Parts: sequence; C-alpha cells; structure tokens
Amino acid sequence: MEDNGFIRQAIEDLKPLLIDSGFQNLKLDAILTSLNISKTKFFRYFGSMGGIMELTVYHELSACYRSLALKIRQERNKEHVLYKIIAHRKKFIDNNPILHIYYATKKRFTRRFEPLKKAVVQNENDLLHGMLAQCFYSEADIAFFKQNITNEI
Repeated sequence: MEDNGFIRQAIEDLKPLLIDSGFQNLKLDAILTSLNISKTKFFRYFGSMGGIMELTVYHELSACYRSLALKIRQERNKEHVLYKIIAHRKKFIDNNPILHIYYATKKRFTRRFEPLKKAVVQNENDLLHGMLAQCFYSEADIAFFKQNITNEI
C-alpha cells in the first residue's frame, strides 16, 4: 500500500512540472528533484520518463471517464450518448491542464514519444470500454461508440 501512496504522490508532484515545461521539455533531473528520489528508485517504480508520463495522463483520463459515466448512466439514446461523450471529453480536456497540454502538443512529439502516444490511445480505449460496460451497454453498442469516437481519441 505504501507503494501506491508513493506513486499517487509522484503523479501529483509531476503535474506542475508538466504544466511548466510540457512533455517534450521535461528533464529527468527536474523530476528527480521534484520527487526527491534517486534515479534507481525512479526507474524501479516507473521504468522510464514515459512511464510516469503515461501514469499521469492515465490518472487524468480516469477522472474524465468517471465523471462522464455519471452523465450517461441513465441515457439510452445512442446518439445522445455519443454527443455527450464527445462534448464532455472535449470540455474536460480543455479544462484540465495536463490533458490540454498533452493533446495540444502530441502531434509535435518526437519519435521517442511514440510509445507514450500508443499507450495513451490504448488506455483511453480501455477506459471508454470499461465506462460503457459499467453503464450496461452491450458489446454491439460499445463497438458503435468506439467506431464513432475513434477520431476524437
């Protein structure tokens, strides 16, 4: 349990660094100083800078999909749900500094960020699927939503 607390705190401590410097300009030394940990401990817990960035984006996306689940739970009209998902996701990203920076700059990421980009797409697809399944949508409905939302992700 101690590890989970450390990881959650590391994510919180990383957010101001990402807001100040962005993803591409973030330096390992700045992370180590902010987290007050050694390189060895950092790499043991996160594997790479991409690892902690992925966890941070995942943490923020999880909050987005938790709030979205509350908005669509009772809705059964697929077109309305689709609109709510797209609109809420956009509004959440626009108002979340970490997600806003990530999505606004990801097209300019260098090749070394490809694993991060792939992981974020996979994580968001998993969050979307989980949210829809939790709201009792069928696999056919989930496929419909994914097909229509893929361009947004």
